[in-house]
Amino acid sequence: MLQRSWLPYYLRTMAREIQWDEVRIQREWADLDTHAEWTAMGPRTWAVLRNGVRYKVECESGPDEEGQVVIRINGARQVVRVLDDRAKLLEKMGMSAVAGAASLDVKAPMPGKVLQVLVNVGDEVEEGQPLLVLEAMKMENMINASASGKVTVVPVSKGEAVEKGALLVGFEAEA
Repeated sequence: MLQRSWLPYYLRTMAREIQWDEVRIQREWADLDTHAEWTAMGPRTWAVLRNGVRYKVECESGPDEEGQVVIRINGARQVVRVLDDRAKLLEKMGMSAVAGAASLDVKAPMPGKVLQVLVNVGDEVEEGQPLLVLEAMKMENMINASASGKVTVVPVSKGEAVEKGALLVGFEAEA
């Protein structure tokens, strides 16, 4: 039976990673797993064997726009959040990947150095299109457009240091 201390903290669907408090179960695409044995039972269902205990993990719905996913672990229904590497990093730094999504302007999610600017004033960009590369904490982060629009301002240049919240690319909404 699932104990209360084993409630899921988050689910990362691409790596099929589930973390219960301090216990982490992970299955990478390369089939390397030091923590548990995962067997796909369907497109959104897995049998997980960990320390001789079998769990049935089912993904009922999601993720929604806030990354919420409804899963069942041995029938116990839980609402968890889907976190990609960027979202986990932002959350660890006390920021939210969802917080700035409504604004067209793209601001620095963290302090860093601009390695490459990929757009110019006047460019039409699509949602998800790469805008620039920002180095932060020795990691290169691709900064993408949160919506489609026309670039109105690019106040940063290659090699420039930026603070958290600094405007990186300004947009005008598509008409």
